[in-house]
Amino acid sequence: MSSNEEGAWQATDKAAGSGEDMAFANTQAFLRVTGLLDSDKDAALWVGKKYVRVDSHVVDNYWRNVSGNGVGFENLSLGSGKLRANWTRRDDSLTFTTKAQGYSAANAPSRTATNMFDVEYGFSPFDSSWASVGYTLVAPQRYASEYSNYGYKVKEEVGNGHLFTAVLGEGLLGGWNNTVVRYVKGSTAGSGLWSHTYTGSKDSSSYNIDIIDFGAVNFTENLGMVYHTWFNFSKVKNSLSNKETHGRDFQLIVRPHYKLTKMTRLILEAGMFTSSSDTTKFGDKSESKNTQEQKLTLAYAITPDAGNAWSRPEIRFFATYKHFGHNEGRTGTYEHDYTVMNDATGKTESLYTGRKTEVYFGAQAEAWF
Repeated sequence: MSSNEEGAWQATDKAAGSGEDMAFANTQAFLRVTGLLDSDKDAALWVGKKYVRVDSHVVDNYWRNVSGNGVGFENLSLGSGKLRANWTRRDDSLTFTTKAQGYSAANAPSRTATNMFDVEYGFSPFDSSWASVGYTLVAPQRYASEYSNYGYKVKEEVGNGHLFTAVLGEGLLGGWNNTVVRYVKGSTAGSGLWSHTYTGSKDSSSYNIDIIDFGAVNFTENLGMVYHTWFNFSKVKNSLSNKETHGRDFQLIVRPHYKLTKMTRLILEAGMFTSSSDTTKFGDKSESKNTQEQKLTLAYAITPDAGNAWSRPEIRFFATYKHFGHNEGRTGTYEHDYTVMNDATGKTESLYTGRKTEVYFGAQAEAWF
């Protein structure tokens, strides 16, 4: 449950002025059955609301996420590997406009149903390795006539998206490494690393190519590291504005940890992100953007098994230094653009705009269940 209101965490009485924006999330609720096939006892069928996703944990990026309400099967034996397939639906925000004449705006629709048809086959190509290939069709509802008859039309073009993935994993230095190659084509390509979501008005020629490598290794009994790298190459064309953007992104995170005692460890995390893009409109170069950001975090952590990077729950006391480099879109602390009035000029001025460095410190608690 969440709320932005002060005090809402302890009361939900709207009459008392608390909990007006209280939101409750039932993230999963599904039924799952195994044993339907005598020849394949592990094969399972599920119906309901379910997480179907994989991520690079160190940056919380779900590079394949088809979670939602739906139906699917998993662990179905096929040859030497396992097959899963599912049909899920999510509702995404969408902008509708009214016709120029004859109608006025009143309670305009604001969401569209997005259907995802997903299949993945996993297998082991050699000892101590794993691999998978997958395909996802992202198909938003078109609303060709339901709303247009009443004066509403979809502002953006609504097109299908296609997501192809190939994964190879293997043991490495007492841990493991995953390498992912991902190709996204069509209307979902505008979302970059989050290309499983619908983003409208993107031409069918749009694409994203991602190479993601991440894992966890153990150099000694007390010293280990979690890491993540991401390369992205993209071409995104907006069908309405006839803009075409070519982008190149790179992200690197390394998080070594050193075990001090059975339940304590030191964690150092260093990260960097660079992004450059060139946008053309009607064939003429119109805009170039370059972004560079770096961070460095030192943390003291308490957890049941300090030598295991995945041990949870964990309490962390941390200090973080961030450098925003050439981030042209930087607007200030926590990305909020605070303003003040200049009495001499009578104009507002932004605080923190262009500030290149920030230092944060605090405490965190993390648990998985």
